[in-house]
Amino acid sequence: MLIADRQGTNGRPLADVIVRAANGVGGRLMVQIRDRELQDLELMSLIRAVQRRVPPQTVLMVNNRPDIARAIEIGLHLPAAVETPRGQYQLLGRSVHDEHEADIALGDEVDYAIVGTIFETTSHPGRAGAGLVHLSEIRSLMGNIACYAIGGITTENARSAIEAGAWGVAVRSAILSADDPSEAAYQLHSSLPK
Repeated sequence: MLIADRQGTNGRPLADVIVRAANGVGGRLMVQIRDRELQDLELMSLIRAVQRRVPPQTVLMVNNRPDIARAIEIGLHLPAAVETPRGQYQLLGRSVHDEHEADIALGDEVDYAIVGTIFETTSHPGRAGAGLVHLSEIRSLMGNIACYAIGGITTENARSAIEAGAWGVAVRSAILSADDPSEAAYQLHSSLPK
């Protein structure tokens, strides 16, 4: 899963970076668009531009914008502290950091959870990651719900997150900031067990 915002692209158009990443893995990518600064119409325009250019199997979601998710008929991702909005969504996910948040996600009947922060990350300098044992414990609480590990994920440690129970991994800067987002996505995907 790619967490995508304009701030991480080193000045490149976000749609271009997303398309390159999706093409790097043959479209087998979930993309959560998380741009808090764009107004609704601008964000909808960006998402529609991405929809037209990515392979059809690429799954698109928007972060914490339920009206947009419903209007464009894409998935919705909810941050941990956000109240659950009413309505049906193509896909519903939530961030989970602890047992209480896991209970909320289960009550929401989410399709997936993003569990973190697993490893130390540059976006939270000086904060130690929760670790693989934490990932495994949250994964057990979530039952059959797909869990994506987030936080400091690299080609070197992605496999260990899967071995600890994650269904997949979620990254931001590892792909967004890479010189070649297509190659970065491909390398990360290739590092995961088949």
